[in-house]
Amino acid sequence: MMAIPSDEFLLAAFARGDGAAFDRLAARYSGALDGFFRRRLPDDGRVEELRQETLLAIYALLPSYREQGKFRTLVFSIAYRKLASAFRADRPAAPLAETAHAGSTTPEAFEIRDAVRRLPEGLREALLLTRIEGLSASEAGEILGCSEDAVRARVCRARSQLARSLGTGSRRKR
Repeated sequence: MMAIPSDEFLLAAFARGDGAAFDRLAARYSGALDGFFRRRLPDDGRVEELRQETLLAIYALLPSYREQGKFRTLVFSIAYRKLASAFRADRPAAPLAETAHAGSTTPEAFEIRDAVRRLPEGLREALLLTRIEGLSASEAGEILGCSEDAVRARVCRARSQLARSLGTGSRRKR
């Protein structure tokens, strides 16, 4: 059984002129990028467009790329900036709760998505990056431009606000 090459191995291969190495990186991150954008946008076409823009930006950056942390953090940093640019260009955006294709379509799932959407942006992004995208607090801090401790505090506040918004009392009991 062959081992899956690491990001670092593929980046080194790309630097040596192996164009297929970038194709493997793009394939590796396409699903994660689709999920990242789909959880934040209502339109599948826009998700694909932003994934492509992110991959093109990474491709353009790679010739001058010098490893300064995890490559995955760079991928999500670029995706986050592309998303922010798209939001600025397209205001007002459709609410997250209207996106039936972004996961479960149960009434509870829509209620949760709507509650997440109503969180202040800094809290929402810290929560999504760490709990949904699986980034560490340190990686999320690099993307959001804040400290690891600040990310943890934001996630804690986001969870508290969600608990209050969704209620922990009789509504949730079955």
